[in-house]
Amino acid sequence: MERIEIVLKSLRSMAWMFALQGILAIVFGFLIILYPPILAILVGTILVIAGIVGIIAAIMIGKVSKIKLEA
Repeated sequence: MERIEIVLKSLRSMAWMFALQGILAIVFGFLIILYPPILAILVGTILVIAGIVGIIAAIMIGKVSKIKLEA
């Protein structure tokens, strides 16, 4: 049962990371609409955040996938 709890905890952490990434993308989208001259800076920031979140998620998935659940 402990192994399932570890998997669920990891999934919750990843869900929060992707939710935060989505919220930031929406905020940056509105900023781009309101202030078009800062487009390059905001797009670059979004790409850096998406890259970091993707790497962290991949690491977390790798750790979780090494756990073998036994019936």
